[in-house]
Amino acid sequence: MKTNDVPSIQKNKKRLRRFLIIVLFICLSGRVCHTYKSIGVEPLENASVEIGSTEYDIHNLIKNINGEIISVKQDIDTSILGSQEVVLEVKKDNIIKDVSMEVSVVDSTAPVIAVKDEVVTITLGDSYDLRENIENVSDFVDGDLAYFEETNQSRLKAYNIQLDGDMYSPGDHDVVVSAIDKSGNIANYKYVLSVVEPEPEPEPEPVYYEPVYYDLPPNAAGNDLVSIAYSYLGYPYGPGNYPGAFDCSGFVQYVYSQVGIGISRSTSTQIYDGSPVSYDDMQPGDIIVWGYGWDAPTHSAMYVGDGQMIHSANYSTGVILSDVQGWLNGSGTQIVTIRRI
Repeated sequence: MKTNDVPSIQKNKKRLRRFLIIVLFICLSGRVCHTYKSIGVEPLENASVEIGSTEYDIHNLIKNINGEIISVKQDIDTSILGSQEVVLEVKKDNIIKDVSMEVSVVDSTAPVIAVKDEVVTITLGDSYDLRENIENVSDFVDGDLAYFEETNQSRLKAYNIQLDGDMYSPGDHDVVVSAIDKSGNIANYKYVLSVVEPEPEPEPEPVYYEPVYYDLPPNAAGNDLVSIAYSYLGYPYGPGNYPGAFDCSGFVQYVYSQVGIGISRSTSTQIYDGSPVSYDDMQPGDIIVWGYGWDAPTHSAMYVGDGQMIHSANYSTGVILSDVQGWLNGSGTQIVTIRRI
């Protein structure tokens, strides 16, 4: 007799399906769990970003990654120094996991040193403060740095200046400006201090101490000399001592010759003619010798009274009437001597 077991078979099939579903769920759960656990990020050793960075690529801070970064869920603040946490969304096999890593915001930029001149020149013996050549010493993070006599690791946020040699030795000396910021970054800058010998003092011009005579009688021919000198106003200048052309000493010699008095020909010898008189005692007919000193006479003229003189000045003017004081102020020369014949 045959037994109908269809219901039993149906039950077994249901049990088998439930079993397979459970097995599948367990397998899938295990796989998901394994995948989730495998998602991770290995950052670079000492992963860091420079302070103030406006943009950085997180991938440049990662050594290895299991999965794909789809977003930065929590970023760092690059304006704050120190260690910060970055949270990344990492995806693998459609599974997303939040992964965190430590990133340091660091200051590795040295201070900036600016000087006014690459070479500073001073004269030996001058007082000079080396800080006068400093334009600015500043740091991106710490701002302007203060000056201290010494700069080292114990004196942060400061700068100092060292001179190779001293200001009392002629020559070129290196000046080294050293600066250190709060993070210990060091900068050095070198410029040159050139110490030069002072210009030698010019030798004083020799002074001729010639005796000056007072109360000498006026030149007996003074009025005649003045009249003759006036008569040649406007005559041309030239290398001669005759009416066609006069140079300065030639003119004076020629005027004297017209009254029968002989004097020497050149300015450099007319300083010895006659007797010396003072400026205040000058009389018409006296010879005024101009120049840069007793050993450098350059010009001769005849005094004609009232503070004026007649002389053959140059090619442009010829024989002219000039104010003695005006010539003294404007010619660049001085009165060497006044001679009375």
